[in-house]
Amino acid sequence: MSPLVVLCSTGAAALYASGSLQIKRALTSGAQNRRAIAVTNIAMALWSLPLFFVSRGDFEFQAWLTAVFAGIALFLGRILSVKALEVGDLSIVGPLLGMKTLLVAIFSFSTGQTELSPWLWAAAIAATAGVTLLQKGPAQLSKNRRLAALYAAGASILFASCDILVVEARGQLGIGWLSPTLFVTVALLVPLLGKQRKPPEEAQKPLYLGAAIMGFQTSLVIFLIGYTGQAVLINIVYSSRALWTVIIDRFFGRGDEVEAFFKTRLLGAALLLTAIVIVIFQR
Repeated sequence: MSPLVVLCSTGAAALYASGSLQIKRALTSGAQNRRAIAVTNIAMALWSLPLFFVSRGDFEFQAWLTAVFAGIALFLGRILSVKALEVGDLSIVGPLLGMKTLLVAIFSFSTGQTELSPWLWAAAIAATAGVTLLQKGPAQLSKNRRLAALYAAGASILFASCDILVVEARGQLGIGWLSPTLFVTVALLVPLLGKQRKPPEEAQKPLYLGAAIMGFQTSLVIFLIGYTGQAVLINIVYSSRALWTVIIDRFFGRGDEVEAFFKTRLLGAALLLTAIVIVIFQR
């Protein structure tokens, strides 16, 4: 993988943490979660449209339909990820969403491409320990943490499915057909979210800023996967967002509210990241 791709993937990880913080602030200030999903989906589509003029392959209906299904998976994943942010701390939700990379690798193993190895079992144990540590927090918030974990886990499965479908479609469509098709599908599904109300004034700036950031970084990651076909390798670099979200939440987010559990959650994020690294180096 070229240094430029590594740099772009790392930048996307940092942008993810920053965008998530803004979305969390908007939700805390009274913005609807469906409004956050809608504006983010539209931002993704707008960022991806210029790619229509880049590297278009032959239009093949089955591959195009695969891109549509990838968009549907991303749409549903976005719903669950925003719900997770609504009910849980950023430092819990972000790292758990980072499990997408591990799931991408596991899905690859499940197709019979690679046999399960002792290292993979070690990665699974490390990931489980990491998830346990990430859910440490005040006892009175345990219900919300578990609910946030369920939402984040569902989102991770859908995001991993999206990445796998992108790799399946890229060979025939090219990124010029693939990325706009995927993200326009996501935008066209916005009406299914139902009626939305205008966010309170104090929520507007973080909402639209967060949507712009999240839309850009998501379209960038899909572009990188679609252009290179290296979904797992890109995801391992992108999974550094797990550590970024814990750090950003501590110093720029909830601050003292998560300070007591900062070291434990940081260790959990590190274990989760280690598990993903093990999977990558076993491929």
